[in-house]
Amino acid sequence: YIKFLDLLGVTLTPANPAATEVTFLLSAPQPTPVKVPLGTEVATVRTETQEAIVFTTDEELTIYPPRLDYLLVSPDAAQFYDLLPQLRQQASLPVPPPAPGGPLRGTPLFQEVPRPGDVFYLGFSTDVAQTVLAVVLGCQGTSVGINPSNPPLQWQYWDTDVSRWETFSREPEAEAWLQEDGTRGLNAPGQLLLHLPRSAGRTTVGLRESNWLRCQVTAFTAEQGAYETSPRISSVAVQAMGGSAWATHVSRVVGEVLGISDGKPGQTMNISRTPILPLEGGETVEVEREDGSGWETWTQVAEFSRSGPADKHFVGDPVAGQVLFGPVIRSPTGQSRYGATPPGGAHVRLTAYRSGGGVTGNLGRGVLRVLKTAIPYVAAVTNRRSAAGGVDPESIEHAKMRGPQLLRTRYRAVTAEDFESLAKEASPLVGRAHCVQPQQAGTPGSPAPGVVQVLVTPALPASSLRLSEEELVPSREMVADVRKHLEERKLLTTALVVDAPQYVWVAVEARVKVRRGAEPNLVSQAVADKLYQFIHPLQGGPDGDGWPFGRDLVDSELYSQIQSVAGVDYTAELKLYRVDPTNQQKGDAIRTLEIPADGLLCSASHTITCF
Repeated sequence: YIKFLDLLGVTLTPANPAATEVTFLLSAPQPTPVKVPLGTEVATVRTETQEAIVFTTDEELTIYPPRLDYLLVSPDAAQFYDLLPQLRQQASLPVPPPAPGGPLRGTPLFQEVPRPGDVFYLGFSTDVAQTVLAVVLGCQGTSVGINPSNPPLQWQYWDTDVSRWETFSREPEAEAWLQEDGTRGLNAPGQLLLHLPRSAGRTTVGLRESNWLRCQVTAFTAEQGAYETSPRISSVAVQAMGGSAWATHVSRVVGEVLGISDGKPGQTMNISRTPILPLEGGETVEVEREDGSGWETWTQVAEFSRSGPADKHFVGDPVAGQVLFGPVIRSPTGQSRYGATPPGGAHVRLTAYRSGGGVTGNLGRGVLRVLKTAIPYVAAVTNRRSAAGGVDPESIEHAKMRGPQLLRTRYRAVTAEDFESLAKEASPLVGRAHCVQPQQAGTPGSPAPGVVQVLVTPALPASSLRLSEEELVPSREMVADVRKHLEERKLLTTALVVDAPQYVWVAVEARVKVRRGAEPNLVSQAVADKLYQFIHPLQGGPDGDGWPFGRDLVDSELYSQIQSVAGVDYTAELKLYRVDPTNQQKGDAIRTLEIPADGLLCSASHTITCF
């Protein structure tokens, strides 16, 4: 059967490496740009029982000293005034110490009595995307009326991807993170530490084009309070404290000699470090010239059927970790050679390849702390967000399951099953795929006639039971790969939409009676784990292969799930709540949670009380 699949051209899908952004922190602000080269290696801490897991940067990072050009204030969002020249002039003059109880010095940042919507802007001529930026403000004010640890302010940046202002989050996992506010809501001299995303960019404010940040007064709440007077500023300075770059779970190996050719066709040479990733540009096979004058570059092909006897071609098998050269095939008319053969005695080497990938690279945040490549002025490294996307090489068993699907589709997407099978084939990052078929007009979640909607969910480790909204969002690269793969195989008249499902989040509250002798805390945790497992987009549902798309949840089916947990006597009470993922607010208690055709059920936070 495996040989039959081989004849059909079914090959095992190689490993996929996990990826994350790593942040390089400087030992001190520098007056000149600091470069972190492409290929810089960072790793986890090596222990007695576990080898270090190495990640390599995919891009060169340059941390530029920021240059502040504008500090704009506007009383009416129509007229803008630049305070920076005035502040710089004041900074050059001697300033006597403030008298106790005397009037506040500096220039107001907002109206005399700040109102929601008041804002001031910081404009930079240098690119500050991917930078850890320290903004040092000489603020003076009074904290009377506001909560200094949670002021009614939002720090924002201009996002070029969506062309709007986006707010810095106070959560470390966010792309844009407000790590520190030493000004206590603009009421004391201090430093703000901002991690800017790569989408931060230029726009025009007050007829001035620049890279902009802004600080806006938000609606007042009882918890945050309200400003009674405007904060005032007497100085401002900016510094670059670090920067972020993408890194993947790979190690780059350069110039590995695979062996010496025996001069026979159909040779196979093994690569020492597996699994490897598919070879990219600049990664190829070189064969030593017979006269010893150097190395000759050979070309990688998908297979040898179109290779002639003189074509210097090879096939790379990343799953097996092998390089194959063209064979000689017997035929009724004699022998046919497909591809050239390296001359006997010639050394064969790989110019470079990347070793790594797999689920071992799916790491938690903050574990990449070792800088394996020394870089001047860089003192530390970390990953603020978890690494995700690591997938092991495909197994023989899984490939055998794909055989019948391949025969059905013949690489053409016609039926819903064809679209689902080909979508999963497009990228190893796809965990599940579902094709939504048009229903009657007006059906919620149904695509328009003539439109094929394919919903994709990222692959996640089996250990991931409690999921976040960010983990379930397919990456742009994954969506692009699926769309490209399907566009080449769909009917010409079909309009294609590839998107994420409409995730519906549910929280369960249950009161459970435990059996005599059972430990309530252990039973509570086991019941919660059972619910997270059952209400799971990739592992849940009645069949354990993911919650079915568009399937409703009824509270009665949860009783049987809870009852199957060891130590449970009975369930006294059970409630379902639909949860808004943006603010974690629960709706009213319900017995049936309805899911639209393009929807997929996910677990929010479950609460289990044992007695």
